[in-house]
Amino acid sequence: MNPNVENTMSRVADEARGRYTRIVKLARQRTESAADRVVQGKKPVKTMTGLGLKLTAISHKTADQVLKQQTRLVEHQIDAVANRLKAVADARNLGELVRTQIRLIPQNISRFGADARDTLSIVAGAGYEVRDVLKGTVAELRGKPAVIRKKAKRKATAVKKKTRKVAKKVTKTAAKTKDSLAAA
Repeated sequence: MNPNVENTMSRVADEARGRYTRIVKLARQRTESAADRVVQGKKPVKTMTGLGLKLTAISHKTADQVLKQQTRLVEHQIDAVANRLKAVADARNLGELVRTQIRLIPQNISRFGADARDTLSIVAGAGYEVRDVLKGTVAELRGKPAVIRKKAKRKATAVKKKTRKVAKKVTKTAAKTKDSLAAA
């Protein structure tokens, strides 16, 4: 065979092999890139699943706390009714009956108000927790590090402390009203 033809055929074959190798290499790179993108698609699914689990935990915890608080509220109201009935039974005359019932009004109102505020503080605390979970999830979906703050717990604690302070003030006011009514 002619050496020029052999050299040309050999060169064409080498170039064809090179193109084939580059095409296969590029196809592999693109396939690996596509596989990486598919794997990255799992991250938002996991993040949203985590969000659902966190929100479920918060709602269950909050429901548990609210149920317990509402039970306390009902118990306190039953105690209030029992105290009023006892005061009726112990009254010696109509004036004493009326003064005792009037004296019990501020105590009952302050107890009911404190219980209602405690319930609201539970719900508010849950709201802060939900907000923080949502912020963390959005940050995670955007690829930013999730900021975990204890601000929600601090706010819920502050609301509870304020509720207790107000309840103490109302109780003191009720005691003063009781003393003024007893003096009259």
